[in-house]
Amino acid sequence: MSTEVKRQNAGSVIRNVIYGSMTWLLPLGLSFVATPVIVRSLGNNDYGIYALVLGFIGYSFTFSLGRPITKYIAEYRATGESEKIRDVISASFFLNIVFGIFALAVICGLANWLVHSVFRIEPDARDRTVLAFYIASAIIFMSMLNQVLSSVIQGVQRFDVYSKVTTASSFSLIVGNLILAYLGFGLTALLYWNLGVLAIFCVVLAVIAKRLLPEFTIGLRFSRATLKMVVGYSTWTILYQLFANVLLLFERGWITQRLGSDELTHYVVPMALAMQLHAFISSLVLVIFPLASELKDEKHKLLALYLKATKAISFIVVFMVASVVVQSSLFLGLWMGKDFAERSSAILIMQMACFGLISILSIAWQMTEGLGHPRFNALTIACSTTIGVSLMVIFIGPFGTSGVAAARLAGFVLVFLSVFYVEKWFFEGVQVRFWARIAGSLFVAAAIAGSIEYGATLLLPQKWTTLFLSVGLGGLAYCVVLWFLDFVTADEKLLVKRLIGR
Repeated sequence: MSTEVKRQNAGSVIRNVIYGSMTWLLPLGLSFVATPVIVRSLGNNDYGIYALVLGFIGYSFTFSLGRPITKYIAEYRATGESEKIRDVISASFFLNIVFGIFALAVICGLANWLVHSVFRIEPDARDRTVLAFYIASAIIFMSMLNQVLSSVIQGVQRFDVYSKVTTASSFSLIVGNLILAYLGFGLTALLYWNLGVLAIFCVVLAVIAKRLLPEFTIGLRFSRATLKMVVGYSTWTILYQLFANVLLLFERGWITQRLGSDELTHYVVPMALAMQLHAFISSLVLVIFPLASELKDEKHKLLALYLKATKAISFIVVFMVASVVVQSSLFLGLWMGKDFAERSSAILIMQMACFGLISILSIAWQMTEGLGHPRFNALTIACSTTIGVSLMVIFIGPFGTSGVAAARLAGFVLVFLSVFYVEKWFFEGVQVRFWARIAGSLFVAAAIAGSIEYGATLLLPQKWTTLFLSVGLGGLAYCVVLWFLDFVTADEKLLVKRLIGR
């Protein structure tokens, strides 16, 4: 491969990473504005129900069955077998329709039982909660269709287009929710708005997918071999998502049942912030999945991609987690109020640590799936769910919601060790020197940055300006320390200088 082609490929990856990050930045800023307004408008109890239903929407039957499309579009385009793409898209779409109808039937059939017997919602809120679950079933169906169409765009690696559409969708969703909450509408109105936005952008995605991929067609004619291949790949992705969904749904349902929807609000708000970290990292590493499919026969390039990506993600995650450890109480106090901060700051720290580990793990996760081994991911998440659920049952009595957060964290600490097995599996050895070097450098830099942030918050008034200033000073110190520790290699320093120059 020529130097010019390598530069083009590197530039393409960098552009895709930047575009991916944009799907997170704007929604995050809007969420900071919207969340307090929605909580105050709905009240703690109804917001707890709203969060419960949103969790059910995101983590029940939404199985990302479009993943085979992304994998095989990238793989077939690389091998020149574009004629097979139509069959893969049609088979995946058929599978999504079948599961979508199944999800509608199950949720609508079980809504009353879930509300009355499983979550034990307060009597005066049961009717609107049942209606919320009916709306949720339709949202899930539309989400599954959107995932298929989004997978086409990711498969052709047009993350610039994907970023624009996703950002526009998130913007419409959050702004609409904010306006409805400000005007005093209830949780069902917010859910209807979610459904309407999904329906509109489903049409938008279909038009864009056809424009970007000439082979894009949806029909009922596809070979049994293709359907078998798609089902075989999807089975394991369904299983690992199912286990993750069980963990989240059990977690929220268990808190609601044992402690009430008010406590759930104090749990899910900090958890939503931690999930934003994971969403940010996920937006950055979307490109890993199709690239792994393309590089499956070039292990030296795959290893280089893995190490660079893991190093970059660890750099981001460690600083974010360190800052939250120092700033959680101040941030939540300014954002949601002192009483909320007292009840939720410890939960925020544990959730950020948990989703930070998941974010670093996501590199190996995406690579394993891109290489065609979703079964391994299913087994690891099954272990995490088993550990997490078991500990939640034990910890909720003596420790309340903090115990539930600790249980989730414990499950993912153990699962994180699977990273080393993946390295030995694909690269014939654990990257010991790599981990020792980045762990030592990041620990020193994070400790210095955290100390500076802590000192600044002690000396200055408890205001937003103090928060931003202290985090800014800590971030500057973090980067300077890592620069002098040679955490950034010579070629990486050159790339940084070029980016700054541009």
